[in-house]
Amino acid sequence: MIINFLLGIITIGLLIKGYRLWFSEPVPSIENEVLAFKAVAEEVEREKAEKSNEKKQNPIVKSVNINTSNKADLMTIPGIGPVTAERIMIHREDFGLFQSVEDLLEVKGIGPKTFEKLKPFIKTED
Repeated sequence: MIINFLLGIITIGLLIKGYRLWFSEPVPSIENEVLAFKAVAEEVEREKAEKSNEKKQNPIVKSVNINTSNKADLMTIPGIGPVTAERIMIHREDFGLFQSVEDLLEVKGIGPKTFEKLKPFIKTED
């Protein structure tokens, strides 16, 4: 009697285990999950690198005439924001046209370092 009981339990256990193996989805391995995560992380890093390269490669900016440009045109110069553009225009109105690009150093907020960054993008004559 006890032997029949034990054989019955073993048989039921085997049937349940077989059912689970047959009808359940395979358990994902941790290695597959790690590989999938690494692939996604590499893709994100690649996209970040592409975006930072796009930011570094400034679009070709034409030279802007600081004697005739309006505020919007002055703001197209890399490093010139609305306040500095306004200061350039006020300086131009108060002291007349800039004779050379170096005269831009007289504008408040533009020092030698800033001027060196701006120099390739500015001109005083068309």
